[in-house]
Amino acid sequence: MKAGLPITFSWKWLAQLAGFAGLYFALARFGNVALVAEGNVSTVWPAAGMAVAGLWWGGYRLAPAIALGAFVFAWLNGVPAPLGAAAALISMLGPIVALFLMRRYIDGPRLFDRVGDVFLFLLCAGAAPALVDALGVASLCWGGVGKWDDFRGLWLLSWAGDLMGTLIAAPALLVWTWPDNLRWTPRKRFEAAGGFALLAICSMLIFAGKLASTGVGFPFLVLPIVVWIALRLGQRATVSATLLACAFSVWGTLHGMGPFAQLDPSSPVAELFMAVVAMTGLVLAASVTERGQAQSAIGQLEERFRLLVEGAKGYAIYMLDAQGRIATWSAEAERIKGYRAEEIIGKPFRTFFTPEDAQRGVPEQVLRKASEEGLARYEGWRVRKDGSRFCVEGVITAMRDESGALTGFSKVAHDVTDRKRAEEALHQSETRFRTLAEGLPQLVWTCLPDGHCDYLSPQWVRYTGIPEEQQLGFGWLAQVDPDDRERAVAAWKRAVETRTTLDVEYRIRGANGAPRWFKARGVPLRDAEGRVVKWLGTNTDIDDQKRVNELLEAKVQERTAQLQASLSSVEELLYTIAHDLRAPNRHMQSFAQLLLLGHADRLDDKARDYLSRIRDAAARSDELIRDLLEYGRLSHEAVALAPVDARQAVEAVLRAVAGQIQNRRARVHFGREWPRVVANERLLEQILTNLMTNALTYAPPDREPEITISAESEGGKAVLRVQDNGIGIPPEQIDRVFEPFIRLPNATHAPGTGMGLAIVKKAAERLNGTVGADSTPGKGSCFWLELQAA
Repeated sequence: MKAGLPITFSWKWLAQLAGFAGLYFALARFGNVALVAEGNVSTVWPAAGMAVAGLWWGGYRLAPAIALGAFVFAWLNGVPAPLGAAAALISMLGPIVALFLMRRYIDGPRLFDRVGDVFLFLLCAGAAPALVDALGVASLCWGGVGKWDDFRGLWLLSWAGDLMGTLIAAPALLVWTWPDNLRWTPRKRFEAAGGFALLAICSMLIFAGKLASTGVGFPFLVLPIVVWIALRLGQRATVSATLLACAFSVWGTLHGMGPFAQLDPSSPVAELFMAVVAMTGLVLAASVTERGQAQSAIGQLEERFRLLVEGAKGYAIYMLDAQGRIATWSAEAERIKGYRAEEIIGKPFRTFFTPEDAQRGVPEQVLRKASEEGLARYEGWRVRKDGSRFCVEGVITAMRDESGALTGFSKVAHDVTDRKRAEEALHQSETRFRTLAEGLPQLVWTCLPDGHCDYLSPQWVRYTGIPEEQQLGFGWLAQVDPDDRERAVAAWKRAVETRTTLDVEYRIRGANGAPRWFKARGVPLRDAEGRVVKWLGTNTDIDDQKRVNELLEAKVQERTAQLQASLSSVEELLYTIAHDLRAPNRHMQSFAQLLLLGHADRLDDKARDYLSRIRDAAARSDELIRDLLEYGRLSHEAVALAPVDARQAVEAVLRAVAGQIQNRRARVHFGREWPRVVANERLLEQILTNLMTNALTYAPPDREPEITISAESEGGKAVLRVQDNGIGIPPEQIDRVFEPFIRLPNATHAPGTGMGLAIVKKAAERLNGTVGADSTPGKGSCFWLELQAA
């Protein structure tokens, strides 16, 4: 896992640094057992490999641990502190540079899966210490620990030790942390045990046994065993085998045994042996991994191709050899052609052709064209195994090898029998259609799915006096009256885009130059899948009907005006009658009240009851008359509309009904949005007052009214809502409550005339708005008023 450069200080990080520094110091001590000449350098420096592996795991944030471990190692070996600090920094720099190069040039989290990556690893492992070890040896010479005359030898030994440590230790540490994709069967385990036993025995004989004194080339005899392990047992076994062989080589050399012990310490033969063993194992294991990945990819491609071939319903996909014989077969090809694989493979391509096509040499012509041009398309009738015929549309592609030699053909055939028969049926249908269309009195036309006209009946041509070919496409628009042309084009475009019926009226100029009105009707014809394949339409002459309708519309408008005038007269008469009725009604109420006040002591209880009833009845009658007057006034008086602040109107209404709110202990809530609306301030307040009064009146006696007044605007409209928690209205009765004189039975037994909501509806209409309600019996109602937003 790769980490970034930023270092965060934490106890966990400090513990990781301490542990990693300890491991580095331990491996440095272990590598120090093989001092060469006068330099403190090991022929194999395993600490370098562990440093690279540790940074690859934990990122650059573990780099200080390398410096710490190197400094402690140098200090314990008597190196002065300043010089040891310099050497520690240089020891840290090497793995950092190596890791940077590996991440820069090796793609992927696994370093040894590709042969190219293995060689890049070798270059990175060699390039980084080449520079850093030069600095390290120079620091030793500057500090007096080493001599400048020995600089080249010390640098080579130091570089070789770091390179060998990285090549041997780093892969062993890294590979064992990655998942192993090798399937370890019992046979594979037995093979691994035998291989490692053989490698251990040979290594022991060569480096510490009877064969130890044999020539220098003899150690390379362990290489075939490493090769066998790399080819058979995967990366983990390979790096383990490399580590085992190199360990025997170093151990024997350190103890004066083996072919490398008698050589000049400056001789690179031992390092060459370990490098060859390590690189051979890594390269072969990587090549096996690459081959496995390639085979897996090929297998996946073959499986996808097989699924594609088997899943391509209606397509027969198979291969031909260079002579045109069937080489492969598919399930869909068997379904379409009727042959099983064992029946058709090896048979010539011409087997599927009709006798007449085979006699004309069509199969050979198709193969010849594909061979010469690389690709051949064809369409025609073929023969199934049972002798039935079917139509195919196919492609044959020539296949060639790297030298350009023809190796065979790929064949894709699509069964288009249903489409072919549908086209033939359509052709016959079009023939019948033209015969029928030419006998109709209407102007008949057809268009393609995109709207281009492809047929005009002879009636159209005779009426316009212009040849059909000049009016096809969109040429017919030139005969449409200029005043109607834009509307006709818009209607036709909308019908084509939405694939819906065309229904529009426009004028068409005739051969005599005079336009006449036509009603155009067009319908889309669809195939079995719902796609539009044709447009069929007629233009019916409605000019005479149009003129009659214009006369009728004029008569209707005249009669409507007369009725509206009569209605206005009736409304004015009713207003006058209602106004005149209030005078005797008020007298009746006043005299009854006077009798009760002045002569109540001379009347018995029954008389006083009668007078109270007369007074109350007169009061209700006066209230009804007032509502009728208000209703009539709303019908005929002029109403001026202007922008009104909805919140100010609501506040005015609340001030007017504040006493009722206090008496009922009602709670009133406000919305946050208060748009300006186009209304009449008096009528708007009248509507809101009526709705607020109803909300207070029609609340159950045992429930404190809770009223919410809110507003919202969207799309140029504003909606005001008054919501209560009252007795509610049955859904089927909501429309009736806005009719005059309608009072629904209710549990509150509240008095009223049945005109309140009728006045609300009339006032809303005068404001060019609408009113309605949503209600749930027992839970409350929400009355809404929709007006134009200002």
